[in-house]
Amino acid sequence: MSAALTTSSTMDALIGAYRSHVLGRNLPDPATLDLMPSTREILVQPYGGPDLCSRLGGILVWAYTLTDLTASWSHTAGDRLHVRVNGRTAGGSRITVYGGGAFAECCGLVPLGHDEQEGVTLDELYTLVGLLRESQQHEREVA
Repeated sequence: MSAALTTSSTMDALIGAYRSHVLGRNLPDPATLDLMPSTREILVQPYGGPDLCSRLGGILVWAYTLTDLTASWSHTAGDRLHVRVNGRTAGGSRITVYGGGAFAECCGLVPLGHDEQEGVTLDELYTLVGLLRESQQHEREVA
């Protein structure tokens, strides 16, 4: 009975932390939201749209609302770019925001081989989003 009460109170705390964090903020809706009572962590995959640029933009919007940030990107064995940002809400709750897309959409701008992972700054992610937007704009102008 004690474990059930602990899990329930942890879930209540995570739900409260999530609600408190999103209240009054205009954040991209989550495509998935996982509350992990075992690790006391909130996992958010923002819905970002049809392309990598939009999805990374959604991650950045969420990331800029967090503190104590670390981020990484990886080139998965399935030939995808996976970005993960770990941080804390203003109330101190741990939150991970993640997403990505087909590695080919990186247009050669991310220097990772298959199965490689490295730390990345939000500035680097922001720069990648900007370069991808420029590339998309150029493609539209040419078409």
